[in-house]
Amino acid sequence: IEESSLGSKAVKLSQAMEREIRKLRGMPCRTELLDRLEYRIRAEFPGFRVTRQVTRGSAQDKVRVDFLVERSQRVIDLNSPRFLYHSSNQYSFGAGVDLRVREAGLSMGLITDNDERVERYSGIRGAVGLPVGAWRLNLLGESYRAQWRGENDEFYRTRQTVEPTVELLGAPGLVWRAGLSFNQMEFQFPAARVQSANAVLTTLRYTKQLATGFAGSQMLEAGYSLRAATTGLGSDFSYQQHRFDGRLVWGENAKRRVAISGQGGVINGTAPVLDRFVLGNSRTLRGWNRFELAPNGASRMVHFSADGRWDFLRLVYDSGTLWQEGRPKVLRHSAGLGFVVSGITAMVAIPIRNGSIEPIFLLGMNF
Repeated sequence: IEESSLGSKAVKLSQAMEREIRKLRGMPCRTELLDRLEYRIRAEFPGFRVTRQVTRGSAQDKVRVDFLVERSQRVIDLNSPRFLYHSSNQYSFGAGVDLRVREAGLSMGLITDNDERVERYSGIRGAVGLPVGAWRLNLLGESYRAQWRGENDEFYRTRQTVEPTVELLGAPGLVWRAGLSFNQMEFQFPAARVQSANAVLTTLRYTKQLATGFAGSQMLEAGYSLRAATTGLGSDFSYQQHRFDGRLVWGENAKRRVAISGQGGVINGTAPVLDRFVLGNSRTLRGWNRFELAPNGASRMVHFSADGRWDFLRLVYDSGTLWQEGRPKVLRHSAGLGFVVSGITAMVAIPIRNGSIEPIFLLGMNF
């Protein structure tokens, strides 16, 4: 592994990766083993370009394999676009452009989404990132218009968000992020008014490649985030949103893998619809309609998911519940079967329940 091209600060291999490389030394050269190792290197160094070179070794019947890991030299790049058709919620789409100058970055994007939250929101977002020593300064700006089902005094029509944050890379795989979020919402029902949901943010995320003894790559991701709104920041709302999530992926490559994930959340206080939890979309309880589960969102949430892919076949199973404090909890389940061609998934998901069943059809990428 050539590390000199990784920037001013050399990025070290994980212990699991070093053990994997040592195991391959002296073994017969097989293409599938090299492909698997390259996949693991790409997972360990996201955002870098990985190239492989095979040359004659120092002795007869031996070869030398070099992996070069380097930062992409492209200044302008397209974001990974996301588009989705949901038979109950219609379409969602997002795309953008990244501009990178050395370590600094600027991104701009257009979004119309009727999947992530209770409302459909459409508008623009932009973000700037600038490294300062071991820290990274970020600034996010968003401006959206919202559409809702029906009329309710909790439903806003426009929203503007500004989020200045800082990031610190701690131990290997550990990222801490903190900052402020300023949200201003304009309401038109029952009377025109403007309210703010200003909050303190903090997030801790951990990513590690594991050596569990299984074939292929094992990647662990886990995180905790806190959003605490307070009148001290000029907020019209006072609440604390706690969210936990974790994900474990086994796989030989992107086409053959199994992902197990879980998440949970608690809101203490009265939060705007903007920050309430939602289940029943393209990533959670697939097969259920989110408006059937919690039309205005909820303050408690637990969800589990298993997502497996084998070549063009994809299978998913979801289980979860969301509820308001003091109200009964109902655990729900769903399952889906899909086919993946050139990164595009077509899936039929059904809710597992007694009574009539209405399947939901999903078509898109990056969900």
